[in-house]
Amino acid sequence: MGVTESREINDVLTTTMANYKNQLMDNIFDVTPLLSWMNGKLGVALRGNSVKRSLSGGESIVEQLLFEQNSTVDSYAGAGVLDTTLQDGMTIARYNWKQYAAATGITGLDKRNNKGEAQLIALLQSKADQTAMSLRDRLNRDAFADGTGNGGKNLTGLEALVDSTGTVGGLAQGTFSWWASEETAGGSFAARGLNDMRTIYNTLSQGSDRPDFIITTQDVFEFYEKVLQPQERYSNTQAANSGFTNLTFKAIPMVFDRDCSSGVIYFLNSKYLNWVVHQEADMSIGPFVTPENHDVSTSQTIFQGNMTT
Repeated sequence: MGVTESREINDVLTTTMANYKNQLMDNIFDVTPLLSWMNGKLGVALRGNSVKRSLSGGESIVEQLLFEQNSTVDSYAGAGVLDTTLQDGMTIARYNWKQYAAATGITGLDKRNNKGEAQLIALLQSKADQTAMSLRDRLNRDAFADGTGNGGKNLTGLEALVDSTGTVGGLAQGTFSWWASEETAGGSFAARGLNDMRTIYNTLSQGSDRPDFIITTQDVFEFYEKVLQPQERYSNTQAANSGFTNLTFKAIPMVFDRDCSSGVIYFLNSKYLNWVVHQEADMSIGPFVTPENHDVSTSQTIFQGNMTT
């Protein structure tokens, strides 16, 4: 295979992989409920908006936090003096960008054995599907974890974001009580599960500001399904239409995920969680390149982002 022919084949592979972008995104983010909810599809179906946010740059991801009410709010009469005290009560949480890469490679042997554009594209489709599945499994697993994996390079997952201890976004939850998540050590679900679910929901709710998504393990989901009366086994139509088996609790869709930590039920509020991506690295797909000393052409799929609260 000559150099010119190899470059022409790499051009075909690059164009085909670029056209695969939408399918790759679907295969990564529309299969597991947490990633679908964070990235937009399930979230939009449920609420009409998404927790996904795209940024054009920045050394880190900064979230503005309001933790005190405005103390100047007061009643007054006539020409009474108004309080003009300068307000503080705001700070920031800062999160590092997290990066993931996945290589899609085709050897020279594969190129030579799959002569013809149609055969080569079919081979690339299979390899691109493998890339998408592998990215999905890794991101989903990391999205439930605490971000310490791989030397702290993994996503800041739910185990860190939804916790009552530790440090998140540079702020220690033990120092700032308003920054700590609400946790209930429920013990046996059979004995206390439903009561604990009611209590945690009410504790987290203030008017219309309340949890809007519940995710747990398959075991807990099945136990909850079993204890419900048949007439109470409602599901959320929008979540079902998005492809996810679900029940509801207080009209909130409840789903299960294989990567959720054992025995845990997360009550999440989309108002306070974000899936932040860099607009130039939201599963960006690079060209196929063949090094001089390697008989393989490789394209890198790159993600840069993080989960924040």
